[in-house]
Amino acid sequence: MEHIRSLLGKRFSMKKSFSHHSSQKVGGFTPTPKTILMKIFASFHKSPLLIPYKKDKTQLVWGFTLVELLVTISIISVLASVVLTSVNSARVKARDARRIADLSQIRTALEFYFDANGYYPQSECGWDCNGYRYSYNSGWDALAADLQPYLPTLMKDPLNNGGCPPWAAGCHTYAYGNVGRNSQRVQYDLTANLEDTGNPNRCGVKGWRYYFDNRFWCAAFGGDGYDNQIYEASLN
Repeated sequence: MEHIRSLLGKRFSMKKSFSHHSSQKVGGFTPTPKTILMKIFASFHKSPLLIPYKKDKTQLVWGFTLVELLVTISIISVLASVVLTSVNSARVKARDARRIADLSQIRTALEFYFDANGYYPQSECGWDCNGYRYSYNSGWDALAADLQPYLPTLMKDPLNNGGCPPWAAGCHTYAYGNVGRNSQRVQYDLTANLEDTGNPNRCGVKGWRYYFDNRFWCAAFGGDGYDNQIYEASLN
């Protein structure tokens, strides 16, 4: 402020001097309005208070720190794992529900066939023998032809990961067989393998037995070691 007052004072003094002594020389030359203004502007330009300056501009960018990013990724991973587990569990239960529904429809068709013929369709080896037709081979097509008047399409297991019967662990197929005619006339097996280990319809809970000697099927009851996930749909 003192510097500005000093400059203004000089300006006023020079203006006054110019007004009264415009014809007199100052410092060896005659001042003119132009030279006086140039001197004043030069003085202002040298003033540190009036020197223009540039203000740094910082652009704000929202983001995560490394720790926040790692925590966020961990949370997303946990949530994704929970969701995936729930989805997989729902799919397993849905497939098991379909297996039970499929075998129920096949059983109904078998009963219609029995009512019309007095016996059930033969197995792969005929009747009164321990043979089966499986949903993963051509034997299933033969059963489909027998049941076609009562069931237009013979269903297969949702996974049908063939090559093995449903009483083997992890083998999700359908099986029909062990059919009686002369002895045990109304006997047959209609079997699937359930995925859900908590399903109450599995062999590990039901404890099914062989009709001819009353032995248990599955390992949970000390039977022949068949998988505890077997589901049996026959009425016998």
